[in-house]
Amino acid sequence: MSLITDSEMEDFDAALLGAGCEVMDFVVVDLEAEPSANEQKPKTATVTVHRISTEEAISYSVGRLSEWVTEFKVDLHNGKFNQL
Repeated sequence: MSLITDSEMEDFDAALLGAGCEVMDFVVVDLEAEPSANEQKPKTATVTVHRISTEEAISYSVGRLSEWVTEFKVDLHNGKFNQL
């Protein structure tokens, strides 16, 4: 069960384009969380962003009120994905 919203993916794509990156150079792997016995839907999960051309990958926590896209933007801006 994915916790990533369509809006977050739109923001993610916009961040890539704004940084001059190719959207197709990045893969988002959503590690779907299983809800606990008391939950219908999991509260948190992990998403890993992988840049194909540099083989860099960073994982972020995803869930209600998470800021994973903002954290990704900071990492991208700070060169953590080894921009060419």
